[in-house]
Amino acid sequence: MYSSTLRSTTGGCLRDRWDPPRSLLLTLSKLNNGHNGLKLPITWSKNNHGVYVQDKDGVEAAECLQFVQSGLLTFLDTLHINGLIDLHKIVWDWRRSFEETEQEIAKKIETICSSSRQATILTHSTGALLAWPTISRHPEFFSCWINAAGCLLKGNNLFLSDFDRGYMMGSLRMLSKEAFFTFPGLYCYFPILGEEFGGTGESDLIDPDGKYYTPQEIDIHKVSTWEEFKLGIFGWKSQVTAQEREHLQHCLDTAKRFRQKIVLKGEDPHDSSFLDKDRNAYNHLKIICYGTDKLKSHSAFEIDTNNKTIDTSVSKLQASGDGTLFATNWQQVPGGLKREIVMAEDGSNHVSLVNDKKLRGVLLDNFFAGDELKRASAESLLK
Repeated sequence: MYSSTLRSTTGGCLRDRWDPPRSLLLTLSKLNNGHNGLKLPITWSKNNHGVYVQDKDGVEAAECLQFVQSGLLTFLDTLHINGLIDLHKIVWDWRRSFEETEQEIAKKIETICSSSRQATILTHSTGALLAWPTISRHPEFFSCWINAAGCLLKGNNLFLSDFDRGYMMGSLRMLSKEAFFTFPGLYCYFPILGEEFGGTGESDLIDPDGKYYTPQEIDIHKVSTWEEFKLGIFGWKSQVTAQEREHLQHCLDTAKRFRQKIVLKGEDPHDSSFLDKDRNAYNHLKIICYGTDKLKSHSAFEIDTNNKTIDTSVSKLQASGDGTLFATNWQQVPGGLKREIVMAEDGSNHVSLVNDKKLRGVLLDNFFAGDELKRASAESLLK
């Protein structure tokens, strides 16, 4: 998560940047209250289609985040610099709505893949969710999709804790709760009514008596629910303004529209209605899902409907996964397309697995399939 650096389009200063570990200086200088300078505007305007879109600020995605992806990036850059692969990196502003971001990513991919050569596409985490619509529309662009810890069809409410406290990295608060509130992209993981749950039990809310509450009973996409259970801004601000309420509802609305578009195309995730083309159009596409199921991952928070509270400080239930995602999430591909599951190295988690030597081996196998000379050249460079 947060694996693109951000910078001001006009230069700016550290306050306007996301570039860990440098961003640690900001959180420490603010007595561990978190980076606050990346707040987005909470004003929204209608576009030509009558849909509300959040107003822009002067910050943009700049580069892949070396801080968390150094092993993978060094590997890919080495192959590219030495003419063994053509490497294209797509970065995105993870703060903004996925509804908006998916369209921008689609345009970038279509520009890159406009030639007759087929590409290998590597996605990590939310990258799978944002790239899948293009893969579905244009399977002819790709020979292989390597889906590393891909977040696709199964949402959960893990990020409720960040809306309450800010984004924590151990004991360090990297992003303030005030900034987190302004990021519509981070509302896009909450499951919606009709979505198949992939964790332990029946939903991501459970009361002390073991009763599960579905999105129909507790609708997280309504501002009234946030107010009733004192979630997010309603838990840490005594007077929430009308503008803040309106912003929150826009965030929830765009998140819900995006998930409806992606995860509710059919009654079953294996249904062909998830595919934009005839199933045969995907026969050539090799799909590898790379991840781990050896770590406990958040599945449910405890809800107390009598006292109107949701305890986001600790997971009430956990499921097998990579420390962030359920294993049932990263192992599934929309439309039930044939895929190969490759388990990550022991000890790897949702973030660190991108730097696995084993993943680099998977990439080499696909980059140089049938070309032993190039494979040997690549391996000699990487020693």
